[in-house]
Amino acid sequence: MRLFVAVKLPEDVVAHLCRMQDVLRPLIRGRWIAPEQLHITLKFLGETPDARVAEVIKTLRTISVGKPIELSPRGIVCFPPRGPVRIIAAEMMDPTQRCADLARKLDEAAQTAGFAAERRYWTPHITLARINPPASPQVREKAADAVANLPPGPVFSLMDYAVYQSCPQATGPVYVAVG
Repeated sequence: MRLFVAVKLPEDVVAHLCRMQDVLRPLIRGRWIAPEQLHITLKFLGETPDARVAEVIKTLRTISVGKPIELSPRGIVCFPPRGPVRIIAAEMMDPTQRCADLARKLDEAAQTAGFAAERRYWTPHITLARINPPASPQVREKAADAVANLPPGPVFSLMDYAVYQSCPQATGPVYVAVG
């Protein structure tokens, strides 16, 4: 099973992200993420043997969100941070850094379960589109300018997370909560 840990988004946040996609779509060629698939990935686990899924979920569930974490979408971030652009994402404001702390704790718990540590700096974001072939670095500025006049996204409270399975389909992956 291909697993990841993620946060499901409230409808008002999804609606705001769809407005961002609508503004960006005419400017950038990419595979745009369907509204029902938009989420914040806290930790990508990858291929996991079916026999280990229950154990992995139990290990990850030892990490609690605690009090709700306030987040809101604000602008665009592109990955990788330099060179050709492969991902266009909505940047999530995490003023308390508690979402980043949660992701770090989940990464540490995943390591105890035998998964590789995250090598890259993690920043809260929601993937809006995957660009293949990668776009020129100028896309960063073009995307940021395109959404600059949109109103700020709604603030929402992250209160929990789930472990999801990515199920490949002909039309793209479908994400199913497994724990």
